[in-house]
Amino acid sequence: MSSSWEHAAVSFEQKIPSRRDEAELLCLKIRDVLQASGLPQCCFPIELLARECLANAVNHGNGNDAAKSIVLQLRVGRAWIRLQVTDEGAGFAWRKAMQKRTGTREVSGRGLRLYALYGERFRFNRCGNRITIWIDKQKRTGNGD
Repeated sequence: MSSSWEHAAVSFEQKIPSRRDEAELLCLKIRDVLQASGLPQCCFPIELLARECLANAVNHGNGNDAAKSIVLQLRVGRAWIRLQVTDEGAGFAWRKAMQKRTGTREVSGRGLRLYALYGERFRFNRCGNRITIWIDKQKRTGNGD
């Protein structure tokens, strides 16, 4: 595993093998980063989003191929938290998925609803193997209401 920190703003980047156990350890590390940054109120939504993104990257993006990697970036700015997850897969038809309505009992498609519920906005890169989610820090800490 490799990680890097930037001193100007809280910034965290880590590349992991595409395995569920590595994704779980990374989520725990994210919690530590947020708590050390004085943002314990943001732990639940950020961890939830990271878990969903990482699970999708492992299962769908990289097809459970541990030889492939996933890169997660977390940037904490003054007003926003940006979460980005990239896998080595071919991507998916995210435009089509965004138009599809999913029911509450369906086992697929819940990630898009979670991204919209806990993020202010999200976007995929053109091919669909990278997602970026912006979370309003003030809203998640209760200071912006």
